[in-house]
Amino acid sequence: MQELNHVGPSLCVKFHKEFVYAAYGPYLQQYNYKTSELLNQCLIFKENKVHGFDISADGKNVIAYGARSVSILSLESINTSKSLVDREQLVEEWVITGTFSKLGDKVFLLTCYNRVIICDLKCNVIGIKSVPEEKSILYSGSIEVLSEDRVYVNAGTVIGGVIVWDLFCESILHTLQGHEGSIFYVTSSDDGKYIASCSDDRSIILWDMETGEQLSTGWGHTARIWNLKFYDNNTQLISVSEDCTCRTWAIETLNSDEINLVQKNIYEVHQIKNVWGLDVCNSEMIAVTAGNDGRIKLVDLLQATRYGNENELFSLGDISSSANVEFSKDELIKGFEWFSFGAVVHTSSGQLVTYNRQSFSWSPIALSENMESYSISGGIQSKNTVVFSNNKNDIILIRFNSKGQLIKLAKHTLEYLAKVTNTMIKDIDDDTFLITLESPNPKDPFVCLIIQNDTYDVNAEHRFSKPSNFVSASLELYGNYLLVGARYSSLGIFDLDDNHRTPVVIRKISAGDTTTSVKFIEKQLNIPIFSITNRDGFYDFISINFDIITNDNKNFYDIIHQNKVAKGFLEGAYFNDKNEYIVYGFKSTLFYIFNETNSYELASQVCGGSHRQWKLCDDGLNKILLYNKGSNIYFRRISQNFTPEVLRNGLHGREIRDISILKEKTYKNGYLFCTASEDTTVRLSHFNNLNGTITNYWLERQHVSGLQRCKFINDEFMVTCSAREELFLWHINNESLDRAYIAVRQSLPTSTENPDLRIMDFDVKFLESKKDFILTSVYSDSVIKVWYYNFASNSFILLMEGKYQTCCIFNVSLEILNNKLLLIITPTDGHVIVYNITNCIPFEVVPGNDYLRDNKLEIVLSLLPNHDVKFPVHQSSIKTICTFVDKTDNSVTLYTGGDDNGLAIVKLNVENSTDKIVGKVVCFEKKAAASTITSVNLFNNNTKLLTASVDQIVRIWDVCGDKLVQEQRKYTTTADTGVADIVRLDNGSDIALIGGVGLSIWKL
Repeated sequence: MQELNHVGPSLCVKFHKEFVYAAYGPYLQQYNYKTSELLNQCLIFKENKVHGFDISADGKNVIAYGARSVSILSLESINTSKSLVDREQLVEEWVITGTFSKLGDKVFLLTCYNRVIICDLKCNVIGIKSVPEEKSILYSGSIEVLSEDRVYVNAGTVIGGVIVWDLFCESILHTLQGHEGSIFYVTSSDDGKYIASCSDDRSIILWDMETGEQLSTGWGHTARIWNLKFYDNNTQLISVSEDCTCRTWAIETLNSDEINLVQKNIYEVHQIKNVWGLDVCNSEMIAVTAGNDGRIKLVDLLQATRYGNENELFSLGDISSSANVEFSKDELIKGFEWFSFGAVVHTSSGQLVTYNRQSFSWSPIALSENMESYSISGGIQSKNTVVFSNNKNDIILIRFNSKGQLIKLAKHTLEYLAKVTNTMIKDIDDDTFLITLESPNPKDPFVCLIIQNDTYDVNAEHRFSKPSNFVSASLELYGNYLLVGARYSSLGIFDLDDNHRTPVVIRKISAGDTTTSVKFIEKQLNIPIFSITNRDGFYDFISINFDIITNDNKNFYDIIHQNKVAKGFLEGAYFNDKNEYIVYGFKSTLFYIFNETNSYELASQVCGGSHRQWKLCDDGLNKILLYNKGSNIYFRRISQNFTPEVLRNGLHGREIRDISILKEKTYKNGYLFCTASEDTTVRLSHFNNLNGTITNYWLERQHVSGLQRCKFINDEFMVTCSAREELFLWHINNESLDRAYIAVRQSLPTSTENPDLRIMDFDVKFLESKKDFILTSVYSDSVIKVWYYNFASNSFILLMEGKYQTCCIFNVSLEILNNKLLLIITPTDGHVIVYNITNCIPFEVVPGNDYLRDNKLEIVLSLLPNHDVKFPVHQSSIKTICTFVDKTDNSVTLYTGGDDNGLAIVKLNVENSTDKIVGKVVCFEKKAAASTITSVNLFNNNTKLLTASVDQIVRIWDVCGDKLVQEQRKYTTTADTGVADIVRLDNGSDIALIGGVGLSIWKL
């Protein structure tokens, strides 16, 4: 068994030169933080995770520690070796922290009993220091080495606050009381002036090192704080928390006697829960964080100030002085556009001014036309053109040169419209662009003008009948088709080649309201795919076959992907050059740009309430956000980070509850797989066969409770289930080489309007069509249900219902044996129970096949029959099963793992003489693991069995001849090991995905 890749919690990160070193499970990883390249991964400990490490001041040596394990290594060996486990040493007590002496010839190890072990560089103990009669148990701590003979220990206790003591004097300097609960982290400033601590009470306290006085308390984090660090010459503090944010705090001196801790910035850096590791590169002013989700994240601490031009603010007074124009007292900024030369701004009195980004100056634009009744409808950056419209059916087009000077103006009036309330602009090519105009009168046409760029003449005028209940909001052009996003989550399609053709409208694409953007993404099998965003946070990918498009034919489009952002209102989206889906919008007063593919924030800006005006524009390789507040206009430049956003992407913020590989077909030199997590999300990803590299595609948020199961049931469908009786049928689209898509096709009906039961497991058996199937679901209250899914009607119909007893059912399987359809369950009482449901469903078992036939019988609800077989296998819960139907001896073999640490082989047969189902345990291994067996998986043509258990040992068993013979065992760094799945490659080898708190990919 060889580990190819591991994604899991990272507990400690540090900068050193141009590198970031990360404690990742039992490994130390070396990254070039300027390129995000993983340069080396070195195994430090055999089993224990690396909880922390320190690099000596001369950069030659490293002390790594985790639990009772310690290693003192050269940095060069870590950079060049794959494994240094032979250097691992064990100490008697749990190590809290470790660091080097001032000269770097000794190390200090602080243990959980508030003792410091002093070792040489060969890990030989040369002394032990402690405070006499001090018996505190530590949760955290740090050692501040100020000189060779001046070393202070900051001991964060479980219940006694912070104890600061002198290492060599072995005497207490201060006992710092002010927190409630355990001290989760405590650190000192490099100059020995301050101490900062955090605890269970979610506060940060700044202390005076000399006097022990409490100087200030910082509040802001919404959950427990795990790490702190002073930076920027000890003038600022940075913290990370269970709330997944990184926050910066300024240490402000108000006067000689008062110091304040003031929160300055908040960065969302990780998913769902817990950020552990933290460091700052003071020369570059960037931070690195590591968390429970496995992500290693870089944070630009000067994101809004690094280049000096990120934020510009101009009041009307500023503009008046620069442009030498007069504004009235109550004048407001009415609209704006951004171009390569700068900005065009329109005021409420109709005045027009331009901003030159090179000279930082404003200039008035003199117009003969009174522009007071007009508003800016939009602009085309590539053509330096801005379009104005008013409610009197007038439109004015203005072109500027590269210096922002007006060079052309044209006006058009559409007298046949009662009123124009909505105007949108879209570029076509170098020579033309289009303008759409909409009237609130439903009898007025929806108008599209094709404008010649050089003359501003109208080349063509299209008048379409306006669909009912249609209010346009966004625009896209594809060939001769105009796609118009509208209210009520609608999309109108207009044929520019045929004005008389009735527009086609797709209504209620998602549950939200206004369609805020429509964007062509790619072609798949020669059919275009569009991204559609909705203000209420939904986004969809929809394929449209324009060859068969009509209002009567609903099959011309297909929603191939659906999701909802976790951030709030959604205004638009695009793919970046890394093929990552980037979304932007508002959450309350905060504008955000968010990497939806990998789930982290790229930028944010506070910019006003619901009546704000704003515009996000391209500015070369960067973005610029324009917004106004009252009579002020703001320019916020959002530059591309000068370092990568992440060094390593993670998967989930909580433990993985299930894994499923799409085994039926390969995808891009590997396989697609899904992970279902306790954090309520389902992630669709891909792994590479050769090196185990994982690529994330989507993080689905349809579930509202922690996941229980996920399973690909064929190459087209996947099923997931969770608490609240949630079970979703997903459709997988993997025809695109850029990314796969996934969408919920249907959900299982619930028993009540407010369900509180958990669907523990499910299984399916297909009909001949390979589209229809029956599904059995088992529940936490012992209920068993069997459903029929009809693909044509896209509906679930309940066929059968019943109850086993009162205990929870963990697993269910549908198997065909001797032309009988068997429903097999394993509940918490340790039994295997078999129901023969052949005569209870309106489908026929096809002899010799593993599918059912629909004989068009009437569908009626049946009761669950009495069980045919019930016999004990384990002492308590059967946590996991896998099955194998052997047609040679006409039997079903079950492999079961239980809470009793046992592993069993169970045989089910049909007696020829009586035609009854019988079952028995043919092999049982009592001590198959040291704790609960959580996953069993057959592989190698059903001759081998892989088991995973809570003791973090993965075992391979030979199961030939119905015997259990352990062949291999290996420790996995994935904690709470709970699930696994295996796929066989074309070369005959097998790849296993093992999940828990993290995910490991192994070659078997």
